[in-house]
Amino acid sequence: MVGDLQSGRMLEIAFAARARGLFRSALARALRLLALAALALGASSACAALGGGAPSVELDRIALHAQSRAERAPLYTVGVLTLPSGTLVREYQNAQGVVFAVSWSGPGKPDLRQTLGASFDTMVAETARVGFVGHAQLHIVTPGLEVHSVGHMRSFHGIAFLPALVPAGVEIGGLQ
Repeated sequence: MVGDLQSGRMLEIAFAARARGLFRSALARALRLLALAALALGASSACAALGGGAPSVELDRIALHAQSRAERAPLYTVGVLTLPSGTLVREYQNAQGVVFAVSWSGPGKPDLRQTLGASFDTMVAETARVGFVGHAQLHIVTPGLEVHSVGHMRSFHGIAFLPALVPAGVEIGGLQ
């Protein structure tokens, strides 16, 4: 009986030690994932989509929980993101890999803070200054940023671009 109690206690100690080890490894994995997420979030704000480099398209895909594909045109590359809502976000990159325009269309607006990056603050400031045209239109034109957005419930369309970065020969009106 004493032997059974001792072996039972030994098993209990062994299981507890194993559980602590599993807990520690699970905790270590969780902390590593948290650190990677913090790095990705920090990188996404430092390398914003509009005006950012090619890695920003992948960071946007992760942040927006989207599926992505790339399309090539003669003067630019387009990263097409399909959001869970069905909204399409297109990020246009010039030959240097810099995102010069972002467009969206679908049943909802994307996270404009994520897709416009540093230009989001300019858009907000200009919106406060000029206000909306009608109830569902926004048109902002500055030397460094243009934003045109229209929509109503379940149908939103817009484009934002940095005029100085648009490749020669590209017509903004021709972008989707």
